[in-house]
Amino acid sequence: MKKFVLLAIALLATLMVTGCVNFQSNTDIKSDGSGVAEISMSMSPSIQEALAEMKELDPGQSEDMDFPLPNDLEKAELEKAAKGHGVKIKKFEKALVDGRESLEIVLEFDDLEGLSYVMNRVMGDGSSGDGMGIFDAGDGNFVLKQTTYDFPVEAPAEEEVEEEEIDPMDDMQNMDPAQMQKQMEIMGKLMGAMAELDVAFRITVPGEIISSNAPLTEGRTSVWSVNSSNMMTMDQEMEPEIVFSGKGLKLKPIKE
Repeated sequence: MKKFVLLAIALLATLMVTGCVNFQSNTDIKSDGSGVAEISMSMSPSIQEALAEMKELDPGQSEDMDFPLPNDLEKAELEKAAKGHGVKIKKFEKALVDGRESLEIVLEFDDLEGLSYVMNRVMGDGSSGDGMGIFDAGDGNFVLKQTTYDFPVEAPAEEEVEEEEIDPMDDMQNMDPAQMQKQMEIMGKLMGAMAELDVAFRITVPGEIISSNAPLTEGRTSVWSVNSSNMMTMDQEMEPEIVFSGKGLKLKPIKE
């Protein structure tokens, strides 16, 4: 199941394999729990073509590549998801920059629950209840961490048929040699794009940070990043947990 961690952690597992996407996420939380989230993503045409070829060769085996691309998202769908959840779409802009398909989104949110709901749809996991929430840490402090919300589940368009589980090893043994060679060539293209990998998640909390599991803290902002230089040696915790001062804040923490 894809998770909402850091607004975009759903992409991370795929990025660790393909290194083909530039993804930036900035979330600024105000003293009352509302705030602004800015998301930008881009991908080169050559990588999009390689992913399309992989899916065409074997849709079943390439499900892990089926993350949302800039062209997969539509403003109308996002506005529909935001309605009734305290989220406003302030910017939704697609463009072609230096040959790369790009998308920029700016969301204003009333609380993290509403933002989580909308972002799960941005990340292609509308059935997930995963998100970020603020809890009472005691001693006048708060803690921002991952939680699970009871979001409404949309009924599927048609009845899903349970597929027979296939042993990956048996599947590989039965694969056509020419098809296997083609898949290896495509994966070579994707791995060759490792230098494109640039993922950064920033969360700004409304109070002074007491502690954070982020590798970098700048004032009230915690920063997690993955790129071609650190992805192979990265040992940072990617599920954020930030303890911050509640002085002067009007937050309503979630009850555990």
